[in-house]
Amino acid sequence: MEQNRQYLAFDLGASSGRAILGSVRNGRLELDEIHRFRNYPYERDGHYFWDFRALLGELETGLKKAVAITPVLASFSIDTWGVDYALFRNGALIHDPYCYRDGRTEAAIEDFHKRIPKADFYARNGIQPLVFNTIYQLCAELRDHPDALDGTTMLLMPDALHFMLTGTATSEITIASTGALLKASSPDWDTEALSKLAGLPANLFTKIVPPASPAGCLKAETAARLGIPQIPAVKCASHDTASAVLAMPCMDPEKALYISLGTWALLGAELHNAILTPEALESHFTNERGVEDTFRFLCNIMGTWLLQETRRTWTEQGKDISFADMEAMAAPLDGQPFRIDPDDAVFFPPGDMPERVRRYCREHGQGELPSDAALVRCIYDSLADCFKKRIEQLEAITDKKFDTINILGGGTRDMFFMRLVAKTTGRRVLAGPTEATAIGNILAQMIAGGALKDAAEARALTAASFPLAVYG
Repeated sequence: MEQNRQYLAFDLGASSGRAILGSVRNGRLELDEIHRFRNYPYERDGHYFWDFRALLGELETGLKKAVAITPVLASFSIDTWGVDYALFRNGALIHDPYCYRDGRTEAAIEDFHKRIPKADFYARNGIQPLVFNTIYQLCAELRDHPDALDGTTMLLMPDALHFMLTGTATSEITIASTGALLKASSPDWDTEALSKLAGLPANLFTKIVPPASPAGCLKAETAARLGIPQIPAVKCASHDTASAVLAMPCMDPEKALYISLGTWALLGAELHNAILTPEALESHFTNERGVEDTFRFLCNIMGTWLLQETRRTWTEQGKDISFADMEAMAAPLDGQPFRIDPDDAVFFPPGDMPERVRRYCREHGQGELPSDAALVRCIYDSLADCFKKRIEQLEAITDKKFDTINILGGGTRDMFFMRLVAKTTGRRVLAGPTEATAIGNILAQMIAGGALKDAAEARALTAASFPLAVYG
């Protein structure tokens, strides 16, 4: 393994983004965060959008900072959250991408499934029919802006950002699979469903490529404008959860569940075949593509979004409460009865989360939450209970038993929550690595460049580089 080659990972979440340099020194992968920025949807005319040009500018800033630190970069790559997309005509962005939390798809999903039952559609693609899926977003786009799809190309967010930086327009399979656009039976677009059922033009969709694929290099004009070299680009496992799962340090992923814990909690297992049964559909599990022709059989749970929006609301109200404060507030309150359903649609959009949690408890006969601390503990307990329920469902569907949960991502910093999950689920929790998504991004670049052979070798490097905290 070549030492000291530098790889640049852009990891964009639904609340923030980072640029992280990675290199191997003395057999260990080392990370250096060089740029961090806020990412939050803005509202215009009653709709939520992402500021695409601002995101692109932050990536360019990250590239300049990286070159200032290490003049010769091996490559760069971008991962983001799933399902959202951008539209281009003649290389130009048509409008800012809609945010998946926008409400425009509520009617679109109902209209679409008048043409095909949800169970039949799930049997085609294995993707849980969630209101924000790309297929329903595109149907809403066709309904509201039919001209926007004429002669245009659709690229999901990481592919769209890659396109603007490199001019390469391809669709990486892990991110493409998040939106119910692909076949479960083969790694290709479900052209019949897209054209006959959704009425979408074939020109929207580009060539699908696997993770760890070369993706051109920084455009000459962009490099000249920034005063940096034409750095090679790689398509990593471009969906952030797919990157995180690539970094899962458990050497046999079929024997351990994972929870990628951030704004969303993605709970699942890595499998070699999709599970398309009615039980999987009814239990809200989805089959997203992973590395090396695997499937991420998982469910989406409203994760730290509940805590993020609670803290944001309190900050706007003048309450200076940090995440560490919230953890300390909740820890002593064992045995309180308050619970919410984290996946209830009422908690999905941005807004006053504390009031929504209080109202949910009142309306479900639990009474009034007595304090802010009780409210935070209610969120923690509800998430832990939800994890337990989902694990039991997954075990029943897969006919497997999992005694270990590898929790990945920024949520692992919350040691109280890690202990609570271990206690509530009755399973051993391995917490880490914290920067799993950025690590997976870098590992894919290393595979593409020949520094690592495959996912097994990549996971061995993760295990050797980042110690895990053990709970339970």
